[in-house]
Amino acid sequence: MKIRASHHTNSSTELQAARTSPLVTLFPLKKTLCASLLLLTPLLASAQSVYLTSNFTGTTANDWIFTHSLGEGASLTAATRKDPVGDGWLRLTNNTAHQSSFVYYNNVIPTHAGLQFEFDMAIWGSTRSLGDGIGFSLFSADGKPTAGGYGGSLGYSQRLGIGGLEGGIVGIGFDVFGNFSSPTEGRIGGPGLTPDSIAIRGSMGADNNFGYEYITGVTPNERFSTPNVRNRADASIHRIRITIPHEDQLTVQMKKLGDAEYTTLIDSIDPNITLPENIRFGFTAGTGGAYSVQEIRNFQVTSVAALAPIPEPSVAVLSISAAIALILRRKRNCVDATSNTRSWDPK
Repeated sequence: MKIRASHHTNSSTELQAARTSPLVTLFPLKKTLCASLLLLTPLLASAQSVYLTSNFTGTTANDWIFTHSLGEGASLTAATRKDPVGDGWLRLTNNTAHQSSFVYYNNVIPTHAGLQFEFDMAIWGSTRSLGDGIGFSLFSADGKPTAGGYGGSLGYSQRLGIGGLEGGIVGIGFDVFGNFSSPTEGRIGGPGLTPDSIAIRGSMGADNNFGYEYITGVTPNERFSTPNVRNRADASIHRIRITIPHEDQLTVQMKKLGDAEYTTLIDSIDPNITLPENIRFGFTAGTGGAYSVQEIRNFQVTSVAALAPIPEPSVAVLSISAAIALILRRKRNCVDATSNTRSWDPK
């Protein structure tokens, strides 16, 4: 953020004095300037940018690719008239067996400022045993991605001769049935069948037949799927937040829709990944003998807010913007707001 000197000085003489004098005088410093400094504080403290917002509530999803899938495939419920326009969802699977889907965003997102992903998630069905789950994955910006194995691999990892997600960097599984954590069907690592868990698998290996190793997982105290219901209105909806400030830290949080506070489920683990300058991402889901409706909406990607250190400027190059930043840093109170002058010693 650049602050023009002309916004805070009344003449070139004042600006020259601020640049050259060890004792910087900023005037007139009235209530309006004090208020401006207070308003600037959150802007200087946060550099968060919104990269993408996709609500999935309408009949189109610009720049999202719906790939060929088993079964009926993914759809927008407003487009198929299951929900009214403006209140739809991205439905990854219906409440039927042996389906798989892969929906990904076809533009790249930069990683240098960290990434935070948020979305609403609903998994529900009319049976007691639901499956299989939803996967959210980051993958290479190069090439054309192809989904991984179906069923317990959640479209991310390999499965019985089927390669994993091409270029996969990290996969987060919201695993209803529990096989994403199981070292079976060609998957590498994991404690075994873990229903209603959130698990993380790592990057593709030498090719998509290798890698995708189990990293960690957790079983939340609150179940994120809802069995024995026939309507979404009777299901629990959860808000998910995935934060990756840099490649050696990943956090997963969840809250029931409407709750004020997130619960941290996976806290700042090192996923042992390498983040390229740009990535793509997408959702996968599948069903087998156990099945459920699996849906997403209100998806957003932002950078991770970070406060960069403010260096101490030399008097020779001191600008009005640096002076204001240093005033904020030293937390000087805006006292004597009715005075025409205010002195500040950089020493």
